[in-house]
Amino acid sequence: MSVAAGLSIKRIAAHQQHAVPLVLLSETARQSALPLLEAMVRESLSHGLRVVAVCLEQVYSADIMRQPEVAPVDRRPLPAQIAAGSAFSLDGTRRIDIGQLRADICAKLEQTGAASTDSGGVLVVIDDLEPLLSVSRTATLALLRAIRSTVSRTQSSRVLARYPRDTTDQRASGGPGASFNTPLVSTMLCSIADAVIDVHHMDALDTWMPGWYSDGRAQPFVSLGDNDGRRGLVRLEHKRPSGKMGYEVAVFEIDERLRPTFTPIKAAAPAAATPEAPAAGDMGATQVPFNLELTEKQRQDRAGVELPYLEAQAGEIYYQLDNEDDWDDEDPDDDLEI
Repeated sequence: MSVAAGLSIKRIAAHQQHAVPLVLLSETARQSALPLLEAMVRESLSHGLRVVAVCLEQVYSADIMRQPEVAPVDRRPLPAQIAAGSAFSLDGTRRIDIGQLRADICAKLEQTGAASTDSGGVLVVIDDLEPLLSVSRTATLALLRAIRSTVSRTQSSRVLARYPRDTTDQRASGGPGASFNTPLVSTMLCSIADAVIDVHHMDALDTWMPGWYSDGRAQPFVSLGDNDGRRGLVRLEHKRPSGKMGYEVAVFEIDERLRPTFTPIKAAAPAAATPEAPAAGDMGATQVPFNLELTEKQRQDRAGVELPYLEAQAGEIYYQLDNEDDWDDEDPDDDLEI
């Protein structure tokens, strides 16, 4: 497992890693990423960033929403819409105007000054991408690209979005309204993200090996009874400017201040094998049937050999002028007044 120099989940959470304008938090049914998402939002607020909080499924914690630096974009279905049946379509997907949502987010960014290159940092946080992906994967990717392009004008600004990788992959594999032979949603999202942080249950550590991550299949649905959202494993996949991918695995915990702490896990390198000396009488790799050593006389004879290119360097060059040659005695650099 290779870890890029300077790459760290700690640096991303503390906004010390600026080359990551789009960060995705992925979760499974067993391990929710929402507590870590909110902890990273609190960390951003502590660093002086303003927050555009997009609420599609649920509202964020009260300590976040009451901050004056937080500008909410609430698109949760209203009880009246749910009662009237206008919040969902016949196949169960949410009815969301992604174009209008994009306009609302851009308006909030304009109010916070994110479109200006000399403004402070802004964090756009999206609580759940699944309602948008169920409406249109293409429009959702376009939305993320547009917001990323806007916030990347300032170094410390960022987009932080959460999505359930097992549910979205099942939809892409043949859910309502999906066609077969469609690339996995996770793959499409990871292709436009600068960093992907996968959240796992602590039990997953027993199945991990150096250099191995996933077989690409959706995780099975597990009871949420043992889900501890305040502690788990995270795996960071970071796309470097050179095009190479960097990886890091860490244990995360949310402390008493509701801030995230990370402890990196380093994979043990395999021990190098010590070569054994060949036994006496055996023909080893360093034993040959002729003598490789030189005698003193051979060394003297070798040192006395005059190589042809050295002899050529000791000669002189003579040039005889022809009748057509025009010899000029003036200094060619006379006009330079050297």
